[in-house]
Amino acid sequence: MPQVSLTVRSLSDNKVVLEGQRQSTCSSCASKDTCVTVSHEQSKLLLAELEANDNYAVGQQINLHCQDSFLLKAVLVMLGPALLGLVGGALLFNLLFASVLPAQVDYLTIIGSAVGFLLGLILSRRLGRSLKQQLKLHLSLKATN
Repeated sequence: MPQVSLTVRSLSDNKVVLEGQRQSTCSSCASKDTCVTVSHEQSKLLLAELEANDNYAVGQQINLHCQDSFLLKAVLVMLGPALLGLVGGALLFNLLFASVLPAQVDYLTIIGSAVGFLLGLILSRRLGRSLKQQLKLHLSLKATN
């Protein structure tokens, strides 16, 4: 079960903002200076905003646990439909237009893969909403002493 140690940064109503060290290869990545997904100033920080009913104090250490099966399911739900749409759209457009428009089949295959990818992303977002509801069941916060 993956575990990350975080510190309570702020509290508001029933939400807690946690901050910790990033547990990934971002810090050793060769292209971290030009990365668009992680800001250079916060490349080593992990920020999370979660709903919490327990009483936490600012500065308190918290361990965040998540089940392996849920993480795998989340990765498959978020990446699977887009990848299948990319490949499936290209194959479908190639199959449909190869004999009808042989001169433009390459361009139509690219268009088909883009359409399939976008439809896959839309499906991933819809499936991700149900995962957000299940997150409470698979994620646990425990204060360290």
